[in-house]
Amino acid sequence: MATSVGAATTAASSSLDQLGAQYQALLQSTTVVPLQTQQSTLNSYISSISTLKTDLNALYTSAQSLAAIGSSSPMSAFSVDSSDSTVVDATATSNAFVGSHTIDSVTRLAKSDTLLSGQFAAGDTSMITALGAGAKTFSINGVQVTATLTDGETNGQVLSDIATAINNTTGITVTASVLNIDGNNSELALTSRSTGFANRISSVTDGNSTVAALLGYGGVTFADTVGGASRTLASTTQAGFQQGFAENLDASFSLDGVAMTRGTNTITDAVPGLTIKLKNTSATSQTLTIAADSTSIESTINDFITKYNAVITYLANNTGVTSSGTRGTFADDSNVNVLATDLRSTMLQPVTSVAAGAPALLSAVGITTNDDGTLSLSDTSELESALAANPKQVSDLFNSTNGLAGALVAKLKPYVTYGGTLDTETKNTNAQIKDITDRINTLNARIDVQVAAYKQQFEQIQILLDQATQTQQEVASFSSYASAG
Repeated sequence: MATSVGAATTAASSSLDQLGAQYQALLQSTTVVPLQTQQSTLNSYISSISTLKTDLNALYTSAQSLAAIGSSSPMSAFSVDSSDSTVVDATATSNAFVGSHTIDSVTRLAKSDTLLSGQFAAGDTSMITALGAGAKTFSINGVQVTATLTDGETNGQVLSDIATAINNTTGITVTASVLNIDGNNSELALTSRSTGFANRISSVTDGNSTVAALLGYGGVTFADTVGGASRTLASTTQAGFQQGFAENLDASFSLDGVAMTRGTNTITDAVPGLTIKLKNTSATSQTLTIAADSTSIESTINDFITKYNAVITYLANNTGVTSSGTRGTFADDSNVNVLATDLRSTMLQPVTSVAAGAPALLSAVGITTNDDGTLSLSDTSELESALAANPKQVSDLFNSTNGLAGALVAKLKPYVTYGGTLDTETKNTNAQIKDITDRINTLNARIDVQVAAYKQQFEQIQILLDQATQTQQEVASFSSYASAG
């Protein structure tokens, strides 16, 4: 009989657990679940803000780039076309002007100065015999060099020691190398690090040794004035220069009918904004044509349009109400709705800071506004024509005082800056989520107490029922026994 009561108690306990869980779910459905739903909505809102801010930052960076002026402006990109880029080529900065220039001729390219020593039998030891071992000093263009020589070195080794010492000297204006003439004889070659007359080798003098004299430089004439006498030319028996007249180290060319010389083949100061690169001599005239780099500018504008359209499309998808009544994430967010309106109106406004007759609307350079508010570069030929006619006017449309890019930057800045509109909304929403979490925790704790009390009451009732059942069983057993007796 006791086993039957125990089984009933176990079954009742299991049933009580199920009833407790159902009771808990019932209480949560009217209190906790609505809060959890609200919390999920707020988390989704924060995620949407994060996506929006990412898109806005991309657009803000692109607009800042378009709003830049001078050399920083991608709208000031120029291309240069050369009639023969094997002779002369060029690049242009934002300071250049559309037009063309003629390189009438390139008579001479700039070159580095080279001074050769006398020749020495590489395997002989005559140099170490003459100089002796130890630290030997000499100067090149006034910069002192110290070479350390060792007893028993061959002439080839001595020349190598000297070259190494020169190349390791701080502030030296030349490089040194050892030339193997014919397998038996070697010589030292000094070459100026930079081209042109101004960077010529003007002196090699001895210090505590006779290195310079032994190399043959003592007999060299260093004629270093333009129009002066020829310098000593190198030969198999004489140290000297490869170029007799130092002035011939400069490039010589004619630009737009004006004869010019420069100490380098890369010329930055002949035409404002233009870097000319001389590559070969030529008696034939070459033309450099400077134009707006329409390919680069078109790419920049397309990148801007892509980022602008991403924002406009995202806002349109999340601020409206569908035909079925579903409200977008930002449908009730006044700040975001104002931004959506401001962006579209900014792109439609004429720019008042451009010159009279210059493009004042995007449509004037081939950019149209679609019905959904997005932009399209629908007529590239119109943009290219505007750039060919006056690239600055196209640039002004975006980066003049009231240009479109600058106006867009001003509209976006409050939303993308740290602590700005979207950051504030995120912070406030996170505070709401925390508050809801606290409320959910409090409600769950109360529900747990209620469920525990509920279970305790039923457990007490179950004990009384078990006791009654036990008594009933005992009475029945006694009655059966009495009847049998």
